[in-house]
Amino acid sequence: MTGDVRRGLLAGLLAASIWGGMYVVSKVVLEVIPPITLVALRMVVAFVCMVLWLRLLGRDWRLPRKLWAPVTAMGLIGYALSITAQFIGTGLAGAALGSLITTASPLVTVALAALLRIEKVSARAWIGLGIALGGVWVLSGSANANLAGVLWLIVAAVTWGILGLIGAQTVRQHDPALVSAWASLVGGVALLALVPGELARAPIGEISLGTVAGVLYLGVVSTAVAFTFWVYAVAKAGSVLSGIAFFAQPVVGGLLGWALLEEPLGLSFLLGATLLFIGALVARPS
Repeated sequence: MTGDVRRGLLAGLLAASIWGGMYVVSKVVLEVIPPITLVALRMVVAFVCMVLWLRLLGRDWRLPRKLWAPVTAMGLIGYALSITAQFIGTGLAGAALGSLITTASPLVTVALAALLRIEKVSARAWIGLGIALGGVWVLSGSANANLAGVLWLIVAAVTWGILGLIGAQTVRQHDPALVSAWASLVGGVALLALVPGELARAPIGEISLGTVAGVLYLGVVSTAVAFTFWVYAVAKAGSVLSGIAFFAQPVVGGLLGWALLEEPLGLSFLLGATLLFIGALVARPS
């Protein structure tokens, strides 16, 4: 394993761990701020944070013309649609289930990478990722699962997998922070048109310091930091290895959902988590 691959795998593990905790934070903040409005706020905070970071490092923050198309696709598919679906699904289905179902997204990235011949995927990797998908199926079939929430989470998983592939191809030649910054802005602007209608139906509740802290966490840590880590991970470690790193997410999300939100971890959760873990072991490179 080369140095680049090791750094990519570490970046993927860090991103997945951050996102595991994000499910707990987002579920709490969603009690005050409706999902589309929250995602738009999150994207704007992330853009400002990353532009300031780029300027602090003396790096160019302006987006080259040749990146407009891939960055726009990333912003609309991943930063707007995927995260909104993720928030809605988490609000309906709970933090633990939300964290686990969206873990299926690496399967989409791997499948597209193989079909487009961007990356060679071994039979062992397919078997392992298939076992992990079985874990997601067990979870989505839980008697306690909210069907609408599960469907939203599946949409989030598929669109996030597409984002991973587009992002990886883009940051192989360009600054990950620059790409993530502008994709965040595209996603936030795309959602702004939907915010007035949502607030008319579900106005913002009472804002506390905890709510502000939650929004800042989602914007700075879960978006600016974690998104940059994730696209770097897929670019450097490949879709299979970064997919394995993604499996750290349900461990963090499930345990925090149980510890902080008192969400039950039933038999379906444990069986699904076990299948995900076995799948990760099988899919890992020998």
